[in-house]
Amino acid sequence: MESIYKAFKEIELPDACPPNVKEELISEIDLIRNSLSVVEVYVDDLFSVASALLSIINLPSRSSHS
Repeated sequence: MESIYKAFKEIELPDACPPNVKEELISEIDLIRNSLSVVEVYVDDLFSVASALLSIINLPSRSSHS
């Protein structure tokens, strides 16, 4: 999985681009990727908990009492 992260660090920008802009771009990409990883973990946990709760709860069956 490390090779995926290296792909972002190997971005080649034109010579006209200052080195600090390249570093900032890579930093922003890393921040977005890390943020999405955190969101993915919490959303996955949230769906796991919701699924477990739904499987525990016995919904009342609909029977007509006419």
